[in-house]
Amino acid sequence: MANNLIVAIQINSPKLSKIITGLLKETKGVDTLLWSGDIAERSNVEAKAIPDIFLIDDNPEIGDLITRVHTIKKHYPKSTIFVVSDNKDPQYIIAAMKAGASEYLVEPILEATLHNAIDEVRAKIVSTGGGSLGRIYSFVSAKGGVGSTVLAVNTAATLAMDKKTTVALIDMSLQSGDASVLLDIVPQNTIIDICLNMHRFDISFLRGIMAGHSTGINFLAAPLNPEDSEDIKSEHIASILNLTRKLFDHIVLDCGSMHFNDCTVEAFKQSDKVFVVTDMSVPSIRNTVRFCKMARKLDINFAKIEIVINRYIKGGALSLDEIEKNFEKKVYWLVPNDFSNIVSSINRGVPLVKLSPGAPVSKNVHEFTKKIQGILNDQNFRGIKGTFGKKF
Repeated sequence: MANNLIVAIQINSPKLSKIITGLLKETKGVDTLLWSGDIAERSNVEAKAIPDIFLIDDNPEIGDLITRVHTIKKHYPKSTIFVVSDNKDPQYIIAAMKAGASEYLVEPILEATLHNAIDEVRAKIVSTGGGSLGRIYSFVSAKGGVGSTVLAVNTAATLAMDKKTTVALIDMSLQSGDASVLLDIVPQNTIIDICLNMHRFDISFLRGIMAGHSTGINFLAAPLNPEDSEDIKSEHIASILNLTRKLFDHIVLDCGSMHFNDCTVEAFKQSDKVFVVTDMSVPSIRNTVRFCKMARKLDINFAKIEIVINRYIKGGALSLDEIEKNFEKKVYWLVPNDFSNIVSSINRGVPLVKLSPGAPVSKNVHEFTKKIQGILNDQNFRGIKGTFGKKF
């Protein structure tokens, strides 16, 4: 994902400046700097970095707006200019836009309008090669009830609780999505609203469909009616993922139980990692092997498929070595059995990492998110230590 956007603010009104800086402070992926003095001097702004966005107000005490916009564009041709004004005259607005302003924000500024405008800049920068795309992680269960949705939701919540990280969670279990229950969200809109209105699909529409969560997750729910899933096509999923990757650092897909169709195959092919969640039961192990074989037949890169064993118990009937012989690869991660805490989390509709940060699974998921981001000190660690603290 691209580095944080730099927004340089020159707002003469203390009240308006406070409002805007307050809005930007709550916006992830944005660094702000207050800027005073002559635009043409390129002084303290240039000393830090070239801003991605200039946000200026329409104030005669500073100078003529059209001249100021021209000057900024001359010195910072690659920067985007947002103008804030209470002047609603269409001819004046057109003049500002012709001078080089990309957005003309009429006071009072709506938070959603400002955030959408910033997202447009972010997506444009990524599209033109100025930043990297967000990473996609798919979670799929070897069979029902092994806990892939719990892991997907808690992984998303852990990533989102980093104040600098933007995270989307998409419920791809299109006929029986449960992620909204784990988040205690009653969705007003779902993914089907996007699929039925692709002609309107853009950043502001996507933001309007997504639901916010206290952890910082941006959530896109599965259809409320199972039969609506028939109207969701692979090209819809491709468009949604292509846009979300430009806006978010991490996109977590809860793909539910093992199932291949055009939509899930598209999701798996776009994913950076596909986590197959299993337990140590024979049916789950068998289904995991079947999933891997099917994925290969469908030309899904086997290297990005990783196996996660949930509810791992040391000294079970099957050893880890015996299980791995079936998978043709090492198990990526082990999650401890923490049934009572998980059930409490589900019943309360609060991700466990938020409800009980000290719980064994919460600590485990924190380490898991470090590993998938490549920032875990020991990338060979798999979540649980064996006897005398040795790694499995």
